[in-house]
Amino acid sequence: MILNPSKGNMYEFITHTWNPIKGKCYHDCSYCYMKNIVAYERPINLVEGELQGDFGLNKFIFLGSSTDEFAQDVPDEWITRVLDCCYNKTKYQQPQNRTRFLIQTKNPKRLLDFINHPLFDVERKQVVVCTTLETNRHYPDIMNNAPLPQERAEAMEIISKKGIDTYVTIEPIMDFDVDEFVSLVKQCNPKQVNIGMNTNQNIKLPAPTIGKAVELISKLNDFTKVHIKANAEILNMALLQAKIVLK
Repeated sequence: MILNPSKGNMYEFITHTWNPIKGKCYHDCSYCYMKNIVAYERPINLVEGELQGDFGLNKFIFLGSSTDEFAQDVPDEWITRVLDCCYNKTKYQQPQNRTRFLIQTKNPKRLLDFINHPLFDVERKQVVVCTTLETNRHYPDIMNNAPLPQERAEAMEIISKKGIDTYVTIEPIMDFDVDEFVSLVKQCNPKQVNIGMNTNQNIKLPAPTIGKAVELISKLNDFTKVHIKANAEILNMALLQAKIVLK
């Protein structure tokens, strides 16, 4: 088992990343940073050695930071084995120091097939389910095989209603329709919204103006916590100038 300490452009609130399933992601989003890594082009595979070892205590682990664990082409058996590993290695930990997992997927509808797994027991408060919503719009040449943003939000709404904490990540933020996008994010009932910019210098994306992004953040701030990632510091500066204080 290889737990990688959080670094680089990873979430600041995450302690480690863990990738038991490796290889090319089915979604094939054009901006994905993993495309710069040779191993990304290999077929997906479940690495048996990653299921050995121990997570330890008091960690917040991003499960599947390099390949979407719930993509369409990932076998059910692999997903079950990974979830079993997470649960079995932490089930006797005490609530006050229990290791938690962030599961981020662009295919939360697939995650619903596994929602009765004990890892998702709402009493344990051990999992946060996050989805990426770069925009409310569909950019087929950018999103490629990823489910539509509306489909992601519909599944996240169901997950949230089951009592599981949800996050939304808007990264890389792409041009959007303000009211429609706010409504889409709100449908997910997120405890937190993370916002980041495009960091792939080789890919040009349809980005919103800073003013439009600030308007979005202001409206999101009315109903949830907004976390600006380190790669979007320009947005923090704009919020300061607009005298908008985040929760």
